[in-house]
Amino acid sequence: MTTEHTHVAVLANEEEYDGGLTSELPVVDYEFVGSMYMFDLADGTSRSYGTGVVEEVRPVNE
Repeated sequence: MTTEHTHVAVLANEEEYDGGLTSELPVVDYEFVGSMYMFDLADGTSRSYGTGVVEEVRPVNE
C-alpha cells in the first residue's frame, strides 16, 4: 500500500527504506510529541525518531 506523501523527513543518517538506504523519508502524516517525531510513511509503515535524528520536516512542495 503506497499513499501520496505530503512531507519529507530529513534524517541525520541514512536509514533503510523501500529496499535501499536514504536520509529522506516520504511522510504522509506526522505528529511531534515531546522530543519525538511519529511518522506515518508512504509505504504504510510507521516510525518514531528523536529530535537528534530528524534534521527537518518539510512540505513536498518546497
